[in-house]
Amino acid sequence: MGFVILDLEWNGAYSKRLKGFMNEIIEYGAVKTDEQLHVLDTFEMLVCPQVGKRISGKIRSLTSLTDEDLADGPQFPQVVSRFRRWAGDAVVMTWGTSDILTLIENCRYFCGDRRIPFLSRYVDLQAYCESCLSYDCSKQMGLSTAAQLLEIDESEFDHHRALDDSLLSMRCLQKLYNLEKLRPFVQNARTEEFYNRMEFRTVTVCDLNHPLIKPSDLAFYCNLCGRRARRAGKWQLRNKSFRAPFTCRHCGNSFCGRVQFKLKYEGMVVKKKILPLPEKKAEEQPKSEAPVKDE
Repeated sequence: MGFVILDLEWNGAYSKRLKGFMNEIIEYGAVKTDEQLHVLDTFEMLVCPQVGKRISGKIRSLTSLTDEDLADGPQFPQVVSRFRRWAGDAVVMTWGTSDILTLIENCRYFCGDRRIPFLSRYVDLQAYCESCLSYDCSKQMGLSTAAQLLEIDESEFDHHRALDDSLLSMRCLQKLYNLEKLRPFVQNARTEEFYNRMEFRTVTVCDLNHPLIKPSDLAFYCNLCGRRARRAGKWQLRNKSFRAPFTCRHCGNSFCGRVQFKLKYEGMVVKKKILPLPEKKAEEQPKSEAPVKDE
């Protein structure tokens, strides 16, 4: 299979039709490779904006693009058509999913359909690199961070320009490339499920009475003897996670149990952690309690 590593730049623009802001794509940049990651071709094209007639100061500062630079470019539907012919049936990769979400937004606005015409197979390159580097899954690894971890010299790349960012993404992939490891990350992008999953917004749940929270999700086991501990105080919400003191009736160990709930497309994701219980707080009773199901 061949690969196309795509990067986009966009400008925040107010749409009278939407009565709100949207991210309007102003630049495409991509590199095409074969299965061994040998570079075959590159694609670079500016897009003439139709919604936001002027580039914001922030985007102009980041990209060095001006309104005059974009004025002679083709409009979004024409660029999509040209890119589709250029990309062929290659697997499309982007660093994170924000570019895909922006493409969906622009396709829906300009073409009346959220489906991306050139997207049949897709890889989130950020997720793949995070997996290879055993990066903290609670944080997102930026492209510059990945390049630094992989000891890639960034000085030859112009950040916040689409083609250069796509080339830098490719360099990261070359450092970590393993076709067998990559295969599980290749998604079928022709299905409604792909688009539903892509547009689903993860939500941190801060209500312990949420119907998807099970009593077992609130149970903690002693980190010393492994037996189930008894909650010794009330749940408190702090930084979008719940905390409560626990005591093990078998060995007397006391600790703080922390649990966080995130509702993702696949369902509720529960993250638990045992924290030390400061002695000065061990005997204190919390002042307020969130409504909670009985464990």
